[in-house]
Amino acid sequence: MANNIMAIYGEVPELVEKKSNEIVESYLNEKKDDFNYVKYNLYDTSFNQIIEEALTMPFISEKKAIVVKNAFIFTGEKVSKDIQPNNEQVNEFLEKYDGENFIIFEVYQNKLDERKKITKTLKKTSKLTKVEQMSEQEIKKWIKNKLHENFKDIKQDALDLFIELTGINFNIVSQELEKIILFLGERPTINKKDVEEIINRSLEQNVFLLTEYIQKGEKYKAIQLIKDLIVMKEEPIKLLALITSNYRLY
Repeated sequence: MANNIMAIYGEVPELVEKKSNEIVESYLNEKKDDFNYVKYNLYDTSFNQIIEEALTMPFISEKKAIVVKNAFIFTGEKVSKDIQPNNEQVNEFLEKYDGENFIIFEVYQNKLDERKKITKTLKKTSKLTKVEQMSEQEIKKWIKNKLHENFKDIKQDALDLFIELTGINFNIVSQELEKIILFLGERPTINKKDVEEIINRSLEQNVFLLTEYIQKGEKYKAIQLIKDLIVMKEEPIKLLALITSNYRLY
């Protein structure tokens, strides 16, 4: 197994990137700069260029990390022939690479396509790390840390309501947190009223509320909420599936 190739994958790009950054910083053990860190996006970079970079020794630095974003080649994603690399070339590189530079492939999918020869080779020759969605406790801790970085805090009842409204989807939590930090301005502490005024309900929370309206026979409220969700570009068939799922839970 090549210690200098790693693939990090998961359905939340921000969490994959966060994990990748942590690993790169630990590997370099110094601040990232143009000499020790290179980042490519496989959507707009030929694999030949990545191979060339991997085989080029570091300059004015002892180590070099190479990050390849959107490494779609290890998934079932369909892409244009113009950007699809030669799989045999990729496979040969994975099998034979023994360079000193550290390479990380970032894959923004919940799973890899294990039917592919290159994925099988990746599993044999490299280290794989899957990044799961955060648990409720982990995401609450992340929120507090993010706020502390911005010299702010949040009351416990406000934090509980925040998660109740957003769910534990990292993308939604991150977006809503940025919004509430901007709203807060110079004020240091987020309270429950701030959350009530600023945070939008997640789709899951809206469907839960919609199911409640239907159960209670509150027809007007249910129809109004459905109209609001359709205006927000939610597909009616998707809403129906979520409502059905909720009823099964009940």
